[in-house]
Amino acid sequence: MSSLANVTAKTICPQISSTTPRIMAVFNKRICVASVMTTPTEQPIFLQQIKANLEQCCKNLYTELYKLLKLNGMTKYFTQSAANLAYFGILLFFAAITLLGFLDIVITPASMLMNVISDYMLIVSAVAFLILYGLFRWRTPKQLQFVGPILTSLGITAFIILQLVVWGVLPAPEAARFSNPFTLALASVMLLTFFLALTIRHNYPYLKIDASWATLRLLSFIILLGVLVWYAMSARIVYLETKNALTKIQLIGNMIDSRFIDQIKALERIKQRVERADTYATDELLATDMPAYITDYEIIEGMLILDEQQRPIVTSAFAEPFWQLHMRTSEGIKNWLAQPSETTRIAANGSSLNTQTPIVMMAVPLKSKTDAKQLVALLNLNGLVAAEYLDYLSAIKTFMAFNPEVLVAMQGSTDGTYTLHRLQQTYPHSVNDKVTLITGIEHDFYSVLIDYTPLHEATRLQQMLLWLTGAFAFIYILAADTTKRLRAESKKLASMARYDELTGYLRRDAFNQDTQSMMIDCEGCRRAVLFVNLDKFNSINDGLGHRMGDHVLKLTAQRIRSAAQGADVFARFSNDEFIVYYRDTTAHQLKKDAAAVIKAVAEVFAVEDLSVHLTASIGIAVATQAQIDTEQLVQFADIAMDKAKAAGGNQYAIYQSDMQDSHEQLVAIRTQLQVAMNQDQLEAYYQPIFSAETGRIVSVESLVRWRKDGSFISPALFIPIAEQTGQVIQLGEQMLQKVIRDLSENAELQKLTVAVNVSPHQLARANFVNDLVSQIKRHKLSPQQLTIELTEAVMSEAGQTEERLRQLREHGLHVAIDDFGTGFSSLAYLTRQPADIIKIDRAFTLGVEAEGKQRNLLSKMIEMCQQLDKVVVVEGVETAEQVELFKALGVDRLQGFYFAKPMPLSQLIELLRSNVTTPDEDQ
Repeated sequence: MSSLANVTAKTICPQISSTTPRIMAVFNKRICVASVMTTPTEQPIFLQQIKANLEQCCKNLYTELYKLLKLNGMTKYFTQSAANLAYFGILLFFAAITLLGFLDIVITPASMLMNVISDYMLIVSAVAFLILYGLFRWRTPKQLQFVGPILTSLGITAFIILQLVVWGVLPAPEAARFSNPFTLALASVMLLTFFLALTIRHNYPYLKIDASWATLRLLSFIILLGVLVWYAMSARIVYLETKNALTKIQLIGNMIDSRFIDQIKALERIKQRVERADTYATDELLATDMPAYITDYEIIEGMLILDEQQRPIVTSAFAEPFWQLHMRTSEGIKNWLAQPSETTRIAANGSSLNTQTPIVMMAVPLKSKTDAKQLVALLNLNGLVAAEYLDYLSAIKTFMAFNPEVLVAMQGSTDGTYTLHRLQQTYPHSVNDKVTLITGIEHDFYSVLIDYTPLHEATRLQQMLLWLTGAFAFIYILAADTTKRLRAESKKLASMARYDELTGYLRRDAFNQDTQSMMIDCEGCRRAVLFVNLDKFNSINDGLGHRMGDHVLKLTAQRIRSAAQGADVFARFSNDEFIVYYRDTTAHQLKKDAAAVIKAVAEVFAVEDLSVHLTASIGIAVATQAQIDTEQLVQFADIAMDKAKAAGGNQYAIYQSDMQDSHEQLVAIRTQLQVAMNQDQLEAYYQPIFSAETGRIVSVESLVRWRKDGSFISPALFIPIAEQTGQVIQLGEQMLQKVIRDLSENAELQKLTVAVNVSPHQLARANFVNDLVSQIKRHKLSPQQLTIELTEAVMSEAGQTEERLRQLREHGLHVAIDDFGTGFSSLAYLTRQPADIIKIDRAFTLGVEAEGKQRNLLSKMIEMCQQLDKVVVVEGVETAEQVELFKALGVDRLQGFYFAKPMPLSQLIELLRSNVTTPDEDQ
């Protein structure tokens, strides 16, 4: 059993040989277990074990074959669409063979040697087509899937063997030697294509015709053209071979007539001599002429002279025994001889036809004055045809039919006689023709094909047409598949270029193109844009990650599309910004859709068990003039959106012309500010801070000033813009560097502490603390000489901000809370903040001179800060009364225009050098 399984595996696929021992190890182990149960009662169990073992072996074999098929890479190099086309092409090939085979049998005349497509191949191709068509429609059950690789391997093996036979490398089996050579060549091609289809079916279970009609038509044309050309050329070969067979029949008929005429003339000459001779000299004359005649004509085997009673008078050596065996007792010959005739008669000797020397008898009447005799010449039937002149037709043998039971080869063959049935059984490919000989009798001649070598050589060349057809079809399939994939990729790339992959909205460029084309024939249309921005969406990405952020964006896009039902085009403008475009709409529709979008976005997003809340700010812009293109319209809507966002968000704003002025001013300031920073045009001004107790300057606050065209631009104008655009980071860094440089270069400043305002964006930078400390050390300053000021809103944020401030205090820098009292934080945060200076905003100094709640509130704030050991600084001091009041309340330091306005460094140095102990009344 083991050896048999090994041989089977090796036969199926040589590559499986290396895996066979592993398969058989399982098989042998189970067989050993099963074979010990030999009792009658255990016999059913034994058979079940055998069945299970065989099934396991088949499964293991299937697994190995499947791995090899996968390893060999059909699915690696052949896509699903290519497999679909290849399977369709194979189906078409078998359909074409079936149709041509049917037409070949119906149309081809019976006088042809053979059909190009035999009835057997017609049946095989039809069955193969039906099987493949059925497999195309019917999916193979899992239980039978292991059969596919086995059948494929067997088919490939059979194809190789059959192809070697076609090409003459292996000898043809005895049963196939006289078979139709076109059948043999076609069978090889059909076998390979059939099992190739099975392999495709096995590796690609889900087949469907998904190619375009143009592709299918061209593939069909290639296959049908190749098959038709092959059939036409093959039919031409059959026609020429049939013509050769018929030509041989005619040639043999002519040769026989020619030989008969020659012999008739010779016998007539003998007859004339006998009839002119003396009666008594007749026998002597014939006795003399007969040997000479036999010698002169090789075809003559013997001669004899018969008297009126049909008794031989004179005979030759061959004629005597022949008379005794084949003539004397034959009633048919006697009757033939007894028939009166004045001319030469010809007849075949039936009893001799099956011998090595078949005889044709020629009888010539000899009449003298006294009696009547007959001269009978015995001609060798094999000598009637000059075979040497027919060597070029040696692949064909021709038989002459005397009756259906007697057919004699006419080329010197010693095969004896054939019956018509035996001839057709022995030689399946034959043609027949009727020839009327000189005797006046019509005979049937049969030419049969005995040597298929020329046809085999021709069919090998014709088979190449089928291989070339397959090759061209395969190349076209790959080309069509590649073209299809390239078109799909191109379409995908075009789609990706037009549509945002995440939301499905148009990209910005595609949006501009589409909306510009929509302006054609839209004169007077009320075009509009909703510019949707998601408020603080970055917090979603930062807090939940970009994956969940993308999911929220996708859901948001769906909600916007559902809410803005009157819109024509949707586009994604940037990460969290969307554009809704209307080709022609109304103000009511715009407001309705904008409100619906805001409401839809505000609904809770349920994302992976989390509830995400969002709001949207929308800018609306409308245009009726054709001069305003889409880009301008979007820009106007963007400006309106900024207005809505500045108003708190979660609302919409309609673009007004004054918004454009503000926006243009913003853009201009942003651009000019960047130029000023790049060219180092910003200046550092300083405002002194006085001790409330001594009246001396104990600190200064650095303030940025921007002089343009001889006048100052208010910080209240450009600082918010810098914070919005991110330019505040560069601005803050430049000011910090200027202050540290001024501090290091002026000894007067080094006696004070210098406060520098820092934006939250600066503080958030990872290397802020380290860079600041490095600059201080590089300029050989003391950290205590520098105070970092931040607003209360920034100071109230716990976490990273608090940790950064703590690091600054650990390095020895002062930290001040600016604008204290204007924020919304609880007072509890003050106890944990590392700030050591509190600067009370000027809002609390206005009207503080009068008794009331504001003075009481200010007093409590100062008292609380003192209890926390904070240095209290009051900003915005403008009168002497305020100075006295703040001194009474216990304020540590005072700052305001009453003492000094912000001034450039040079004026500050002069002020410090004047050693003023009290503020100047004139300031």
